[in-house]
Amino acid sequence: MGNADYCPNIKACKLVTTYGFTGDEEQRLKYIQTFCWSVTKEWDSCKRWIVKNKLNFCPDFVLPDTELTPEEIIDIFDREHVN
Repeated sequence: MGNADYCPNIKACKLVTTYGFTGDEEQRLKYIQTFCWSVTKEWDSCKRWIVKNKLNFCPDFVLPDTELTPEEIIDIFDREHVN
């Protein structure tokens, strides 16, 4: 595949690089096939890609098809990391 066929973040995304990331390997592979290796550039709708671009990182709990907004995601992240 050429560069246009996979997400620009594919080498750094924990969903791709971490076996068992979702707890269900079949679901993880489905996400990768749907969002990461798409000739129609489906990563543009991947919430992990959107959040990384907006916040410069993506919390581990974010899945590609989450319905949370980036603002909701950062609120959850902040609540989980406040002592």
